[in-house]
Amino acid sequence: MTLLHQQITFCNFDGTYTQQQKLLTRLPHRWIDFSQLRGTHLYCSPEAFAAICEQMNKIPDCGLTFWGSGNYHYATLAQLRKIQHPFTLVLFDHHTDLQEGSIGSLLSCGSWVRHALSELTHLKKVMIIGPEPVRSRDVSLSERHLVTIFPERGLPSAHRLAALIPTEAIYISVDKDLLSERDAKTNWSQGTLPIKTLVHLLDQLIECKQIEGLDVCGEWPVRPHQRYNQQMRSWIHRNERSNWAIAQAFIRHQALRKPVPVYPVTDSSKHVM
Repeated sequence: MTLLHQQITFCNFDGTYTQQQKLLTRLPHRWIDFSQLRGTHLYCSPEAFAAICEQMNKIPDCGLTFWGSGNYHYATLAQLRKIQHPFTLVLFDHHTDLQEGSIGSLLSCGSWVRHALSELTHLKKVMIIGPEPVRSRDVSLSERHLVTIFPERGLPSAHRLAALIPTEAIYISVDKDLLSERDAKTNWSQGTLPIKTLVHLLDQLIECKQIEGLDVCGEWPVRPHQRYNQQMRSWIHRNERSNWAIAQAFIRHQALRKPVPVYPVTDSSKHVM
């Protein structure tokens, strides 16, 4: 198994990556199939989350992980649980994901950051880049000293952002709903950030901080055996291009750590849970 193969993981919750064959072919990876796991859509049952954690814990390093649509962003919490020293979560997202769970305390794609703050003793700070200003109301008074929010129109420079991060170690999570619809299409309200700006920030953070892991969500949801019209294919292609650009930032980071050889193509159909 090659170095990048060990470092890049596609999690198949919803079949979205089966429509991005160019990306799968160009990125050596492992493939974890969660498509038959019940209780995962938008809200995650305790049983489903335990199964997700079990599979993710088999991967020694967090590396680069692709989750699928934003409906499964809560799975980031499974990766954060693996970090056993002080770290900061740097979240690029059009939403804060700090909401109170609307179904009791059930983990969801809109509440997972709140769960992380309450559960993880090693999580010292959350930096959220991209929400609309009104989203800051999601932060309760008890959490405000732990959370810093930069609206899209008030983006910090990479240097300022790095200076405000109190830990050497960071975990980066990207929801592509932060991006302009020219660069991505999601099933949630979106921002207007260009992919070039996001990748520049990622490059700068990766260069000056210890990266514990990077993950990406925000695919356009697909259904099994769905027929795609030209517009939907265009949306999927936009997401695939942006995923590739984000993956390149991660690969550049790996190349700086040690020489990266040429990697064989992975047949993702053979990698199942």
